[in-house]
Amino acid sequence: MAEARGRPLWLRFRSRRTVLVLEAEAHAALAQGDAAAALVALETLAGRYRWHAPVETLLFRRAARPTDEATAAAVLRGIAAGEGFRRHHRAYAAVSLAYQAAASGDRPLARELQAGLEQAVAELEADPATACCRRRNRENRLKRLISSRAALLHLALVLNDQSSLAAIGPWAHALLAHLDFDRLPADVTLRLMSNFGRCLALQAPSAPHTLRLDLERLVAEAARPRHRHSRAPEDHLGFLRGLLVDLGTRAPLLAILNVDTPELRAGLGAFWQAAAEGRGA
Repeated sequence: MAEARGRPLWLRFRSRRTVLVLEAEAHAALAQGDAAAALVALETLAGRYRWHAPVETLLFRRAARPTDEATAAAVLRGIAAGEGFRRHHRAYAAVSLAYQAAASGDRPLARELQAGLEQAVAELEADPATACCRRRNRENRLKRLISSRAALLHLALVLNDQSSLAAIGPWAHALLAHLDFDRLPADVTLRLMSNFGRCLALQAPSAPHTLRLDLERLVAEAARPRHRHSRAPEDHLGFLRGLLVDLGTRAPLLAILNVDTPELRAGLGAFWQAAAEGRGA
């Protein structure tokens, strides 16, 4: 069943006072560290009133989340599990929680999230429409697929899961070979580029020439005139060009880390060495 995207204007106006009260309740609960109360208000806003702005703010603006890590994790976990929230919001809550696990080095949480995200990826891959999804940025299934895989990259580093890391580069290469960017919205195509590059970059130790060709294809696409009016805040083209430059050093491509900690750097270095030795064997 298709998700409802919004309420009629007349109904929004009639519900305005209630929406404002619920938003205030959510903000107050978050300020007090009461994740459960905040989630009740947020899920009511999303499910009954189809008002998603507070949830999107928490998901896509890290600075808006509670500074207390336990409270932030509880809110993200609640959104990921809450049936009243939209499907893509639940998915990105899991992705956000994965990066929190990566930043803190929380291995039990990383292991738990890895299983859920792998299942979500498998479901997206099983849908033939994912590769040509025309939905907007945050609702787009292909973008969600690539974002989820990039999060799994970081979880695999936390868990020292060498087999998962080794599979990500070839997976991204195969996906790229299957894609026709002209079938995707221009804004979505540009916005998924950096995470796509991160996944592709894991080919570097074992297949640097293949990676160079893949990155050159992404650069060529990102440089096309159809992306000039994108409002994406990140410099995706600059990021990809930087990866191409760094590829020549043969050192681990540390720029691919969305979360940069000494432990993740060490994990990436260990993968790089093992993959390079495997190529030379």
